[in-house]
Amino acid sequence: MRRLLSIVLLNCGAGLMVLGGIGDLLLASPPELWSHPLGQPVGSLPPAVARLLMCLLHALGGALVASGIATLFLINGPLQRGEGSAAVAITLIVVLSDGVNAFQIYPFGTSYFWIPLTFVGFVLLGLMVAFLPPAVFPAARKDAGTILDSKD
Repeated sequence: MRRLLSIVLLNCGAGLMVLGGIGDLLLASPPELWSHPLGQPVGSLPPAVARLLMCLLHALGGALVASGIATLFLINGPLQRGEGSAAVAITLIVVLSDGVNAFQIYPFGTSYFWIPLTFVGFVLLGLMVAFLPPAVFPAARKDAGTILDSKD
C-alpha cells in the first residue's frame, strides 16, 4: 500500500509538471491576469513586448515539460529499482524547475503560484512516503531499506 501511494504521488506530481508546461506552451497571448503587475492592460502592450513575454513563457513551458518527463523517467526507472541517488536527482529537478517557477510567480503579484508549488509538494510527499523509516509505518517490513525495494 505504501509503495503504491508513493508511486501514485510521484507520478501525479511529475505528470502535472508536464501538463503545466504544456499549458504554458499553449498560451497564444499574454494572459489578462498579467495586466495589474505590468501596470497596463496586456492588450495595449507593444507587439514586440508581447512577443518577448510569450517567447519567455514558451521557453519556460518547454523547460517544465522536459523536467517533468525527466522526472517521470527517474521515478519509473532508477527509483523503482531502488537506486537512492535517483531521489536526490528527482528532488533537485523538481525544486529547481517548478519550485523556482512558483517562487518567481509569487513576487509577480499573482495568486496562482500555489499551482506549481502543489506539483512540487506531490513529488516531495511521494519521496517522503517512500523513504520514511518503517517505524512510521509499523506494518512495513523492518528489514526493508525503502518501500521501493519491497512488494508490499
